Amino acid sequence: MEKIINNNLNGYPEIRNILCDKSNMYIEKKDLFNYGLKLAHILSGKGYHPFWKGFFFNPFTNKTPCHFFNTINLGNNPFKVHFETTIPRLGNMPRWLYTLGVKKLAAANCKEIIAISQCAYDLQIDYLQKEYPQYIKAIQKKMKVQLPPQLTLIDDYSEKKLPKDKIAFTLVGGDFFRKGGAEILTVFNRLIPKHPELFLNIVSSLNYGDYATHTTIEDKKKAIKLINKYPDNIKHYSSLPNYKVLELVKDSHVGLLPTWADSFGYSVLEAQAAGCPVITTDIRALPEVNNNELGWIIPLYGAGHNKQTSNSLTEQLKKIIQEIIQAGVNEIKRKGEKALENIKLKHSY
Repeated sequence: MEKIINNNLNGYPEIRNILCDKSNMYIEKKDLFNYGLKLAHILSGKGYHPFWKGFFFNPFTNKTPCHFFNTINLGNNPFKVHFETTIPRLGNMPRWLYTLGVKKLAAANCKEIIAISQCAYDLQIDYLQKEYPQYIKAIQKKMKVQLPPQLTLIDDYSEKKLPKDKIAFTLVGGDFFRKGGAEILTVFNRLIPKHPELFLNIVSSLNYGDYATHTTIEDKKKAIKLINKYPDNIKHYSSLPNYKVLELVKDSHVGLLPTWADSFGYSVLEAQAAGCPVITTDIRALPEVNNNELGWIIPLYGAGHNKQTSNSLTEQLKKIIQEIIQAGVNEIKRKGEKALENIKLKHSY
């Protein structure tokens, strides 16, 4: 079993894409950038900035292989890197730092560059063509697409413990409004009075002010008011351990991620692994893991969040849920079985 360095053993992307490989022993090592982050936090009071995770340099580990997520090794030891959008990922930093990162990706000790979706792969190639065409050949030959692995949570749809008198939907995600939470609540507020069989689980800290929706505390107050309006139909969990989330999904009919912005959407895979078809939008990598045979897709056509597009998303989501009610649980079961089979075929490594 080979020892491999990682810089964030508790990171969710690392757990989902790297640490799931049990054939290696991953050891966490701190580096100059980790200490830089701590110092910057002390001096400025500000938290995370992508620059501090964008690079890794530890002069005392120059022979041990590394495997990172969104992080480029500046040392001489061999390394692999997974990425979700483009890489280098440094935020608003000088171009020379990006150039340094690209050169390290092209260097001989960079062994593999793994896009977690075809969307990310295409974005990276487009970025290199525009900004660093001289490095495309050296970098592209190391690139590949590998969708995140996902263990099945059930072997057969019959294992699900579904409520007999309800149609249970579940949304999971801290950035509630970015994940389409406001539109979901609007739809359920309109439909519950006529369809009391609808039930909604929300696992979210109800974060607001994200980069996609720019929501405020007033939006959060409105959401809480709607949640409290239907105590028999909406259950809100501020947080749950991951194993509890997975149990909740196994007891649900349909997953929800009508998101405005997500680089991937791991909760879709978790829902599908529990036999839950999912309602998603068509942004970024979501069409690679969901379609209208496995679930339901709401097209956004690249539109950003505003009042008009929010209303459009709300109406499309309402239409889909009404169709689900009309079709009944057998249609949910048909799609859920296909979603589960797709996990077995495409995400079992």
